[in-house]
Amino acid sequence: MLLITKNQLIKDYLDKKLSSYKIAKKYNCTPTWINVLRKKYKIRTLKPHERNPLSRLSQRQKAYIYGSLLGDGSLKINRLKRNSNAYLSIAQSETHKNYVEFQYSIMEDFINAEIKIDKRTDRKNMIYFRTISHPIFTRIYKEIYPNGVKTISNHWLKQLTPLSFAIWYMDDGSIVQSNHQMRISTESFSYQEHLLIQKYLKIRWNIFAGIKESSRKGKFILSFRAKERDNFFKLIKQYIIPGMKYKIYNGRKKWREWSPFEIKYLKQNYLGRKTNWKRMLVILDHSREAILRKASYLSLTRQNKI
Repeated sequence: MLLITKNQLIKDYLDKKLSSYKIAKKYNCTPTWINVLRKKYKIRTLKPHERNPLSRLSQRQKAYIYGSLLGDGSLKINRLKRNSNAYLSIAQSETHKNYVEFQYSIMEDFINAEIKIDKRTDRKNMIYFRTISHPIFTRIYKEIYPNGVKTISNHWLKQLTPLSFAIWYMDDGSIVQSNHQMRISTESFSYQEHLLIQKYLKIRWNIFAGIKESSRKGKFILSFRAKERDNFFKLIKQYIIPGMKYKIYNGRKKWREWSPFEIKYLKQNYLGRKTNWKRMLVILDHSREAILRKASYLSLTRQNKI
């Protein structure tokens, strides 16, 4: 195993404040080996925020975080490791890898590891990344999770920008195929919180969002008719990445319903990366993009059979 001198490690770890992951990449070894050497040389462990010289978020990062928290993003504090600071956690289906990479690029200043594959049995085909724990995220955590649960507030809503809305929509937005109305899945929020969002969108952006009951009892979603949908899309269109353009209705897109046979075939033959795409595309009259979207919507994994 490569032997790195104590002086080299002190310079990289304490002076340059590189993470074990980045030092390992530099010397072409494993982070575990770097940690073994640190213990051998009795080099103290830096806290994540000590290693990061940034004391504030950029406007883009701030807009991204507040939008992501409306959707799939979450802030967490690892109490088990006695860490008092929060970190941002992002997870998506591997079919949305480009989207995860886009989010990673925004927060890269606060990340010391690569995008990873979730190996838990109940999270197959999921990829994720996490930022370092940092006081910056703790401050936002206290705003968004006053009682340990995400809670919509006027302060939170006032932080939102068109980029925030774009992230929110890419996470949880969709077009209803039957009437082309837009909806955003906001089922984790209460009816009173929906009223706050509705009021904010109308007053600040002149966009009216309807509140509808979800298929899940006692839950609600936001619904936007054609005019409101188009106004919302005008706000966010420039921020939508190419891989998510399918979510934007442009008035020309034709939707084709999936037949029961097609859905059954997809469930039986979708194998993630090992899918026989040549055969799949011949049998199903849908594009590869449409098939990936449907598989993601149905939460299919390699074990899903009917």
